[in-house]
Amino acid sequence: MNTPELQTDVEGHSLHAVVRRAGWNAQSQTGMNLAWFLPRPKPDHYKGGMPLYAEEWLLGLAATILNNPEPKILNIFCGMNKFGLRVDVNPEVKPDILADAHELSKHVTEKFDVIFADPPYSTEEARDIYGTPPLKYKTWTAEATKCLKDGGLLIVYHKYVMPNPNPEQYKVVKRVFIGNRSYHLPRVAIYYAKHA
Repeated sequence: MNTPELQTDVEGHSLHAVVRRAGWNAQSQTGMNLAWFLPRPKPDHYKGGMPLYAEEWLLGLAATILNNPEPKILNIFCGMNKFGLRVDVNPEVKPDILADAHELSKHVTEKFDVIFADPPYSTEEARDIYGTPPLKYKTWTAEATKCLKDGGLLIVYHKYVMPNPNPEQYKVVKRVFIGNRSYHLPRVAIYYAKHA
């Protein structure tokens, strides 16, 4: 029996040649994409809330990316999140500013280093969990852009890989995939850097 060389594919190409031709770059691929597994739930048990430590780890990573240990943070769709200036439409979560993210710039006039967004993931979730109308991704991200410093980060935490809200203004610099329990969809946080 002829056993193929383990270092080649079925056509005889070396793994190194195939990987290079496919555009793999270990530094950029592992640097761009991360995966974490975090415990669930947080002590507040807020429906739709993040896994334990997710907010802290995601904002810590933002501080590292920006090389700024104390970035100024705007936390929209904040729910029970704890950090930064907290904005939400739900008065029960006691936000610093009670406002709709679709009209963010009417209520927030400062500029921030980081805007952290954990919006409802669908029209149904917006209605059923939060009692809000459907979200308009392009609208609320455009509002967030008005409040973000040049060179700052917009972090969108979602159950889908969301598209770049404005490729002329943003570049994707990091994706973090977060699992937290069996038979549960992972979440993804995408870091969009605003062009300076």
